[in-house]
Amino acid sequence: MPRLIAQARLAWRGRGGAGAAAVSPGRSLVAACLLLTACSAMEEASRPPLDTLATRMPAEIAGFVLGDAAQRPGPTLALDYATRNRAAVATVLVYGTGGRAAPSDPAAPEFDRELSSAVTEVTEAPSGRTGRRLTEQRRVTVADPGLRCAVMSGAFGRAPVTRHVCIGSAEGRFVKVQVTMASGAPSESADAMAFAAGVVRAVRGG
Repeated sequence: MPRLIAQARLAWRGRGGAGAAAVSPGRSLVAACLLLTACSAMEEASRPPLDTLATRMPAEIAGFVLGDAAQRPGPTLALDYATRNRAAVATVLVYGTGGRAAPSDPAAPEFDRELSSAVTEVTEAPSGRTGRRLTEQRRVTVADPGLRCAVMSGAFGRAPVTRHVCIGSAEGRFVKVQVTMASGAPSESADAMAFAAGVVRAVRGG
């Protein structure tokens, strides 16, 4: 694969001696795109299928119990978790990036982009019928296992709630975790960060 990437870069730059001079820039660009597409396809094919990742998910993580697998459009693994008393509920999404592997460093700009997109989905969702209102309060980074999280607060109707939205990565894919619980709930009843960290480790096979 490194050789393919190097060839793609050379094709795009139009280098390679006298023979390369006869190749038009348009053809060089097409060749580069084809090679890079092939590399992305090979990377995608080398990742374990989502069904395999689903089998790695334990029945319980940090006090959250596995529920049903939800159907989502596209190549996405979606799972529901909740504490036994349903004081906290969580959703887990594992999804690809369209070919390129998701970075592992939570300081990478891709993490904040994914997190901002997730926060926007929540804050811009229609609240008329649901009465849901959530506002981002702060962002935190968890170096181990590599998470970027937004802490949100608001209300579902008249009930004050807190939501943690976390982005991690595993097996070249992003892992999005959302945990919602009543504001002011005892910390021992549900640990959102511990759950999110446990999810990422589980997807990685740890």
